[in-house]
Amino acid sequence: MSWTTWKRRLRLEAYSPTGHFVAPAFALELEQGFVAAARLSTSKRQLQSLRVSQLPAGALTPSPNKSNLTDKATVRRVIAEVTEKTGNGGGKVGLLIPDVAVRVALVQFETLPDDRREAESLVLWKMREYLPYAPEEARLTYQVLLKQPGVVEILGVAVRGSVLAEYEAVLEGANGGPALVLPSTIALLPLLPEEAEGQLLLHLSPGALTAVVMASNRVRYWRTRSLEGEIGGNIEEIAREAARVLATCQDNLTVHVQNVWFCARPPALVAIEQALAKALGRELCTLPTNFALATGFPAGQREDFEQFGVPFAGLLANLGERR
Repeated sequence: MSWTTWKRRLRLEAYSPTGHFVAPAFALELEQGFVAAARLSTSKRQLQSLRVSQLPAGALTPSPNKSNLTDKATVRRVIAEVTEKTGNGGGKVGLLIPDVAVRVALVQFETLPDDRREAESLVLWKMREYLPYAPEEARLTYQVLLKQPGVVEILGVAVRGSVLAEYEAVLEGANGGPALVLPSTIALLPLLPEEAEGQLLLHLSPGALTAVVMASNRVRYWRTRSLEGEIGGNIEEIAREAARVLATCQDNLTVHVQNVWFCARPPALVAIEQALAKALGRELCTLPTNFALATGFPAGQREDFEQFGVPFAGLLANLGERR
């Protein structure tokens, strides 16, 4: 999907204390259990290098309102290791953080002020029921999804300031810090085909299942469910959660879901895919990814890309038209 289409879908170039959406030359993803890094060519729209390193258990524990980095020294060390292996050649840095650390909500207004700061205050006030902290502690970006007479629909993306500061702090010295911060699932959205019919994206990452429904080229539903313990012990809950989302969208939002796209990082157990297919009554589709991006990689990097690098492919999909 093109850069302009991305901005139409998720217009994060609007006022955003967390950083405008820019095309990063180097991207890092921090998740519970691993750190992934990729070097991107913004001119050739190619992935130049990608590496993944494991994080020790407990070093990073995603939360929307508590400290996420319980072992900052270890996280910094792993970031340094994976960055050295990838080869950070400078340029703008993009940072992907766990979905659990972020609150994403769809809210509606009759009208929205033209002044961006006033509008931000209203969006935060409307999002307060979704925030496990005071709205004034949030760092917010938002997109106008729909604007019609009497109806303005907003997608708000908020993260607690102290939580974001933790992630920014471990990147100190990385080309001046991140120029772009996003929850990891947002980086997957450019990979979805543009369809008028509904599409359900299920993103299974360590400690969370995020479900996003797109219809008529806009986000209609977003939900992140935290998962405790090993993924293998949550198979039934994952299947139930996906079935609840599908029922909600088809019954309450009257959105007919045509395709269910599934992305699991690291790759999911076959039993999870089978349970999801049974609960949803349909086959799962593999999220479209240009694996040719990694054909020139050594075997280890190609495997890392196939198992962990899909969000970086989403970022690459937006490098066609840069600011």
